[in-house]
Amino acid sequence: MRNSRDAGILNFDWVSVLIYISLVLIGIISIYSATYTKQDTNILQTFYGKQSLWFAFSFVLILMVGLVNIKFIKNNASLFYLIGIFLLIAVLILGVNINGNRSWFRIGNFGLQPAEFAKLTSILGLSKLLTEPNFDLGKIKNIFQATLLILTPILFILMQPDLGSAIIFLSLFIVLYREGLHAYFYIFIFLTALLFILTIYFGQNKLLIAVGILFMLLNALGYLVFKTKVLLKTGLILFISVSSILATSIVFNKVLKPHQRNRIEIVLNKKHDDKGTGYNLKQALIAIGTGGLHGKGLLKGTQTQGDYIPEQHTDWILSVIGEQWGFMGTMTVVLLYTFLLLRLIFLAERQKQKFSRILGYGVVSILFFHYALNMLMVIGLFPTIGIPLAFLSYGGSSLWAFTLMLFIFLKFDAHRIEDW
Repeated sequence: MRNSRDAGILNFDWVSVLIYISLVLIGIISIYSATYTKQDTNILQTFYGKQSLWFAFSFVLILMVGLVNIKFIKNNASLFYLIGIFLLIAVLILGVNINGNRSWFRIGNFGLQPAEFAKLTSILGLSKLLTEPNFDLGKIKNIFQATLLILTPILFILMQPDLGSAIIFLSLFIVLYREGLHAYFYIFIFLTALLFILTIYFGQNKLLIAVGILFMLLNALGYLVFKTKVLLKTGLILFISVSSILATSIVFNKVLKPHQRNRIEIVLNKKHDDKGTGYNLKQALIAIGTGGLHGKGLLKGTQTQGDYIPEQHTDWILSVIGEQWGFMGTMTVVLLYTFLLLRLIFLAERQKQKFSRILGYGVVSILFFHYALNMLMVIGLFPTIGIPLAFLSYGGSSLWAFTLMLFIFLKFDAHRIEDW
């Protein structure tokens, strides 16, 4: 067996590598299908041509990852995190404004989106923090440090503003759970999110009345069953619940923009706007629904070829796959993603070093949020907020960031038996 210290690209987990290549190729074919016109003369100026070029350059990035010493990556993980934060600040000052968002650096004809690479640098920063000596997620101080590390890039991304990218960083709380953060923290988040949804759906006043009645019932039940007063505990629950309901009303009505409120109300079926905010969703559902079992075939989808879905080669790429390759094509993508995530979890769990395990779970968490939220968005179970489908959607920054993310972890996995 070859010594791990000599491990190179050939020692990467080839199951993960082959799934990666398969997903990217499916993406390029789908982008071609979504954007091809007979007027295309210069392939390198087309979306599918550019994506193919970026994919080719990805192999240069993979080669570079193969040559970098893992100790260099680990020892400088905090520096990489700070560089990621610096770029997020810099883009607010020097970035170009595209569709109201200052999220991009423009270099000639190429745009670079720092938020995509900040996902990787945040994973590295979190991995470094959680492996510091005597760092314990059972301590409030350490929980605050880890939370601050995750929320800092979110703050600067929201200033661009880019809500979709900001939400993805919340996936890193999954890593904290794996590393020992108590389940009560996640129960609190779940209940807060549930109250947010219920407040929007039923309205503030109705929910406040319902919570008040529930508070009285809990107190009565507690006294009858336990023969003791539970006022203090239920009072705390009541305070948190009322605060969440009131905060929801403020955020929803005062902070969120009209189009963001509309998208949430459309998902909750409180509003129908098939010609405005809900147009993309309606067209995507038509495309997927008419694809049937086997799809209409390459370049034959009416919704896709008619360009009914704006930006269908980016966030809505799944609708292209659903229409032209049908249920079988969509399930192929779902199974490839699912198997990749399960494979990466397996690789993360076999790591000998805590840093590389955390790194692996960070990659899994980011990919899972992109995969799950994009699919939920396309089928109308999550608001439309601009989350690309990793490896498939068009975009050089996105593809390169995900490539680096995946292959840096595979690099660490190849060296997993080392005592570094």
